Amino acid sequence: GQQPQGQGQQQQGQAQGTDNSNANNAAGRGGGGGGGGGPGGGMGGGMSTFTTFGAVPVNGKNFYRLLAAGEVVLLFPGGVREAFKRRGEDYQLFWPSKAEFVRMAVRHGATIVPFSAVGAEDGIEILADADDIIKLPFGLGDAAREQSRAMPTARAVDTRVTNDGMGEETFVQPLVVPLTPQRYYFKFGKPVSTAGLYEAGFLDDEEGVATMYAGVKGEVEDGID
Repeated sequence: GQQPQGQGQQQQGQAQGTDNSNANNAAGRGGGGGGGGGPGGGMGGGMSTFTTFGAVPVNGKNFYRLLAAGEVVLLFPGGVREAFKRRGEDYQLFWPSKAEFVRMAVRHGATIVPFSAVGAEDGIEILADADDIIKLPFGLGDAAREQSRAMPTARAVDTRVTNDGMGEETFVQPLVVPLTPQRYYFKFGKPVSTAGLYEAGFLDDEEGVATMYAGVKGEVEDGID
């Protein structure tokens, strides 16, 4: 599959998994894979492989608990839709218009660190994407769609569908062929501190929240460009 263009990481504590002090940090990346219902979303026996590296099922409750416990959280705002791209969508972000992870970061006084990754999507060619696969005849496409709908989801309501006009998020991996291995590049943007904003009532400022969200996304997009 593809690597994500949009990721986010939330960190509370001064060192990942070692210091649960009052300093909170968070980060967000843009890329192509693994959020939403991605690697922590529960994939049968494969879940144990992910938990070895600290993954947990992807949902809002776990997100909240991890930040409250002073953990580092790596977040893919684009989720599966961004991981399993369609043909011609290289390095595009599919973040929701609602600033969900910004609000969570502010709630815990976390620092958001935008970051970008380039390279993965240059190393594959998509032969058949999710849209192609669910259109396969002889019941193959229907089976792929039903299997996708049975997968756990990170969002009880996907506002990208209800508010933003995007299609249903389908957990259907594209059929790809590898190309020449590419060099990977990672760029970290300017950290965005949210310390003290919750106590100051920042979450009541819809325009301010939207501006912060747009700034984080812009940093990710600039890193990809």
